[in-house]
Amino acid sequence: MKKRIKLLLPLAMILFMPSCSKEWLEEKQDIKLIVPTTLNDLSLLMNSSQFVYDGRGAMEASCDDFELTMEQYNSLWDDFERKLLTWTVDVFPKLGLGTNYEEWELPYSQIQSCNVALNTLDKISRTATNSQLYDRIKGTALYFRSKAFLNLAMTFCKYYDVTSADSDLGVPLKLDIDVNEPIFRSTLKHTYQRITEDLTLAATLLPKDAISATHITNAGAYALLARTYLYMNDYRKAYDAAQNSLKIYSVLDDYNTFNMTDANPLLGKSKEVHIMIEMTVSYGTAGNMYSSIPRELYELYEEHDLRKVLYFKSQNGKSIWCGAPIGNNLSGTATNEVFLIEAECAARLGEREKALDLLNALLIKRYKTGTFKPLTASSDLEALDIILAERRKELLKRGLRFQDLKRLNKDSRYAKSLTRTIGAKIYTLPPNDGRYQLPIPQYIIDYNGLEQN
Repeated sequence: MKKRIKLLLPLAMILFMPSCSKEWLEEKQDIKLIVPTTLNDLSLLMNSSQFVYDGRGAMEASCDDFELTMEQYNSLWDDFERKLLTWTVDVFPKLGLGTNYEEWELPYSQIQSCNVALNTLDKISRTATNSQLYDRIKGTALYFRSKAFLNLAMTFCKYYDVTSADSDLGVPLKLDIDVNEPIFRSTLKHTYQRITEDLTLAATLLPKDAISATHITNAGAYALLARTYLYMNDYRKAYDAAQNSLKIYSVLDDYNTFNMTDANPLLGKSKEVHIMIEMTVSYGTAGNMYSSIPRELYELYEEHDLRKVLYFKSQNGKSIWCGAPIGNNLSGTATNEVFLIEAECAARLGEREKALDLLNALLIKRYKTGTFKPLTASSDLEALDIILAERRKELLKRGLRFQDLKRLNKDSRYAKSLTRTIGAKIYTLPPNDGRYQLPIPQYIIDYNGLEQN
């Protein structure tokens, strides 16, 4: 990674900066001057196009939310993709499709940009006049850096276990722009500690109202913090973070108001999304290949559940995904995820009535008007079962399912063996298998000798 990071800094300064705006190019004609020095420069940097994208495509390809035929499998352009689909990955190669498609390089490119912003902020005095802009930039940099670290941890690390997190391997925590800084894998505990501390601070710095769909707010920072704590099994802190997010922004779409005949009914219309961040799917024609939903998943949706119409269209006898609220599948947070996080945590903390109230508030917006009957449960465990089933149905194609499988496999009540049939061959992925932790790309290992998974 050391050699790679030496390349990232000039790339961050020269290549992605022109993507910020024409204004930047017009103001900075001398290439030597393409270095952020002012708050305006940093504001442009933190709104550059590289932050619109997330990785996690490998996780999406490895989950159980789609099925494909032998013909589709054979038509895939790369053997690595076939290995992802069949859980037989031995080496994570360099794809050669550009930084946005490299699931290690993309987050570290984002991290380096955030470090540039934070380093430059340290050289600018915060005043009464510039405090709002200063705080927004700092909060944004901390948010995007935390999101990048979390994506890396979800893809390349074991699931967080408080009993072993202090010895389990995390990811390199690159926190400085110094290209000569030694690079090594932190512990998983330190990785998540950095994420949660930075997101907590970001939430206090970010504004309540977004400037645009690509600017994050404090509600979005709390939402990502809730996601992080959920994936640490810290249900009290996840509950509190989700509650803080919903106190600021709790809008839910009423699916009765959408046009059921549109090819992509939610596209560009959802008000639930905190920030427009899309998943970069870097595996051939994955957007089409993986959109056939397994029959048993489709049948979980009841007759009057509008998600059954808005999320899927019938094609050649199969249910095809069409429910993305943005161009590619959403990987940023949204209020529906936050409702489900708070509901799950409430059930796990023994607050069954609160959990069901949250779930019912979401579901009444998902069913045809006048048909929804509020859900009830006779125990906390029954409430949890219901909430987890609704999480599966609500959060399709968010790049979350594989991580959900990792965490739920720790509980024998929810552990699941995955199977995929390709022609006459059946592939399996048992619960808690080591293959839930994808290998670090080999070219990164070759550069610096990081310890491989």
